[in-house]
Amino acid sequence: MSPTPPPDPFASVVTARDVYDATRETQQEVRRALDRIDGHDQALAEIVRTQREHRARLDAIDRWRYAIPITSISAVVAGLAAIISVLVGA
Repeated sequence: MSPTPPPDPFASVVTARDVYDATRETQQEVRRALDRIDGHDQALAEIVRTQREHRARLDAIDRWRYAIPITSISAVVAGLAAIISVLVGA
């Protein structure tokens, strides 16, 4: 008697049902991944909107802050002009 070779652990039959099940499972995983991507896109859009709002606020603060020295200089010049006009006019 000749010894029978051990069965090949990698030998199998792939049926159409196996392919169909694997395809359906892959479709479900892709759908879940796309849903997660949509969620990330929405979160990113919210972050961008918030960042634009903050940038606008910071720009407004900067404009106000840099406007103060110009206003102060104008007030000092106007005050000096008023004092000089009072002194010269008297």
